[in-house]
Amino acid sequence: MKNIVQMFVASMFMFAILSCDDDEFLEQQSPDQLTSSSFWRNVEDAESGLVAAYSELESRSNFWDGWQEGRPVVEYFRSDYALPGPDASNYAHWMSIFNFNYTNGHTFLNVLWTTNYKGLNFANQVISKVGQMTPEQISEADKNRIIAEAKFLRGYYHFKLLSLYEQIIVRMEELSPDNLDSPLSTRPEAWQVILQDFQEAASNLPETRTDADTGRATKGTALAYLGKAYLYKAGDASSAEGTDMDNAVAALEQVVESGVYDLFPDFVGNFNGENENNQEAVFELQFKSGDATSWNANRLHAFIGDWCIGGWGGIEASYDLVDLMKSEGMIASNGLYDNRLYGTLYFKDDYYNDTETNAMQGFTWDVLVSDTYGSPDAKDGSAYFRKWLPNYVWDNGYIGINLTLMRYADVLLMYAEALNETGSTALAIPIINEIREVHGLMPPTTASTQEEVRKQIIHERIMELTLESTRFFDLRRWGMLDQAMQAAGRSGFSAAEHSYFPVPLSEIQANPMVGE
Repeated sequence: MKNIVQMFVASMFMFAILSCDDDEFLEQQSPDQLTSSSFWRNVEDAESGLVAAYSELESRSNFWDGWQEGRPVVEYFRSDYALPGPDASNYAHWMSIFNFNYTNGHTFLNVLWTTNYKGLNFANQVISKVGQMTPEQISEADKNRIIAEAKFLRGYYHFKLLSLYEQIIVRMEELSPDNLDSPLSTRPEAWQVILQDFQEAASNLPETRTDADTGRATKGTALAYLGKAYLYKAGDASSAEGTDMDNAVAALEQVVESGVYDLFPDFVGNFNGENENNQEAVFELQFKSGDATSWNANRLHAFIGDWCIGGWGGIEASYDLVDLMKSEGMIASNGLYDNRLYGTLYFKDDYYNDTETNAMQGFTWDVLVSDTYGSPDAKDGSAYFRKWLPNYVWDNGYIGINLTLMRYADVLLMYAEALNETGSTALAIPIINEIREVHGLMPPTTASTQEEVRKQIIHERIMELTLESTRFFDLRRWGMLDQAMQAAGRSGFSAAEHSYFPVPLSEIQANPMVGE
């Protein structure tokens, strides 16, 4: 995928014209400019269209300061184990997300809505226009592959929207003057098109990619998201389907049995940019170093990093998370706590105060805290996230660390959960133990009953996936949001009001059919 990034600037200009944001572009075209019909001439054009469809993944192109705002605030701040960092109080629009007193006019709700729909429209353009190309323009194999890839992306954008908002507009066609104003769909209607797109994509995508196409969706990617969608649907109060867990097992089992993926032994190496696109990456958002004008770089590390390691101090971790991750004791095979603790958090501990290893960005906790806050004890009881930070993070400039959107460890834990919920508890336990051993250096779990294994999976998802945009959504589908937020002291939260975002005010004002 990185090898075709250079096509992006030209294609984005072209697709901005074709995206129907302005009726003028629908009515007038200069005769010496490519139009929606004349652009789709060959496989190169089709691939360029696909680049545009990828470009809006996780709203990467529309958040200021290199993408560290908006998506992370929305998805990280709503975890029960996250706290605003010292810089967050400077931004009322961040704090309103944390305090759950935002309105439908919040800028992040608007940007997440519009960027995902932009990506969705690009995907629909590819599906429509490539579908109309002749055998002289494109081979049948290339046509099927490109359309399948676009259907995966359309499914992804719909899934992302449905995960965030209580109701969405299902869009299966290119935007035009005839369909710009469209009504909201029901959640069951949205689930149906998401599942269908992931299923059809999985049927036509390749199992692996060449180095030149690293980062693009594969059969395993589509199946992993199909399984995830079934799990989310199973936890959706609007869903009356009783076979979602069985369907999740069937989809995720194919990913596991494909033999394409495996756990990467170095847990922290999944997040520091030194082992990108490794065997654990099922779908990885590709970034590369750039500057302030580059759509393909980010400063997420600056948002996450505390002042003491040169970051901006946008977010902290609740010390309850440290206590929970220590809860099994120092029983790892190397004599430490579950090693995923150290790959997830920085906190005051002998591990981070060892002057031989200097494991905290080349220094010790006491040195860094003293230099920044005046005393080695000044931040006792504080914890900072380590995930998504490069080693020696002292540069707050634009960097190119990829963001893994789906890891094989998540696939395994979802598979174990679906197996357990469908009565195959004995099959779920070895999967849990594999992850514990490889990533945590931990002994096998003692859980044996369905309820014990269910609780163990909740624990393992915290150990494995903290700060990977799963916690809020997990709590919601498990029906645990009110309980967790109350325990975290998040008094402004109500599951009845805040489980989903409302339709943005901008859509209500622009689309008269919303709310009808």
